Amino acid sequence: MGKLTAAEVQKILTTDGRTKLFKEKLKKLGYVKDAKEVAAVMEKTADFGMMSDAGNKKIARAVTKSKSEKELLQKIEKISIMSGGKYSEAQEDDVIDRAVDAFNSKAAGMQLRPDANMLMQLRKFTDTKRNDEVRTDDMKKIKVKFKDAIKVHDALMTLKAPVRDKYTRLLQKDAKSFKKTFKDILKVAS
Repeated sequence: MGKLTAAEVQKILTTDGRTKLFKEKLKKLGYVKDAKEVAAVMEKTADFGMMSDAGNKKIARAVTKSKSEKELLQKIEKISIMSGGKYSEAQEDDVIDRAVDAFNSKAAGMQLRPDANMLMQLRKFTDTKRNDEVRTDDMKKIKVKFKDAIKVHDALMTLKAPVRDKYTRLLQKDAKSFKKTFKDILKVAS
């Protein structure tokens, strides 16, 4: 590649500047979605409980753009009446709870991996039959006795899926809520 002339350099610089300005205007007008931020939220919470992936992405976009929990709830309400009620399931308690959890989440790293799921982490105790540790969304590791983990896992598996999901999210949230929920489930299971 040969040397560039001054005119070619000037053309490259102005073209890039105009492209950047054009992209900023598109983003300001709302035509370009914040894909990276939405993808980060989708990594933390893969499914908000909406019927379609498009609905889940709309909720994730609302989570990224909201500055407060109140604003998030308003955006979810707006989504629920959007397109003649196409996304009416956005007003369900499960969807709202998951969106608020994602908004308040301090999760680091990729939470979509199956080994990050708390049920999968508790299930490994039945295979290994030794004391080990589990990792919560705030990346804290907590030591757990395998007998207790098996009891909690079995107790969770007896519950119906929606109830189990709520307890699993509490276990996975952070170290403090894990310890409290784990002890409570263990009391009931014993």
